[in-house]
Amino acid sequence: MKKAILAGALVAFAAVPASAQPAPPRTVHGELMLYDQLNYNGDNVTLDSSSPTVHTDWNIRSLAIHPGDSWQICARSRFRDPCIVLNRSVPDSSVVGIDGQIGSARPAPAAAPAAAH
Repeated sequence: MKKAILAGALVAFAAVPASAQPAPPRTVHGELMLYDQLNYNGDNVTLDSSSPTVHTDWNIRSLAIHPGDSWQICARSRFRDPCIVLNRSVPDSSVVGIDGQIGSARPAPAAAPAAAH
């Protein structure tokens, strides 16, 4: 399983109109949901706190974030770079550079600027 987060992919995500994206599932404040299929389908894992190591038995294909929340997603364990901050759900994780697994995730530190709007 590959780990990759590409900052350059964030521009493409911002250019996709929100109306063209499927509606994310209902989420709970403070939770990040990881899905094994596009458009929030299939098996999922819910993170509700900082996770210095994240592992699923499948590649992550979409992520759901509660409106108003921001999560820092890092390619490596223990929140080591490269990292991105997401402030909305992503129906296709490859658009923001997540292609496979992630290493760690946590609610975004207050000073972290959001990368995807």
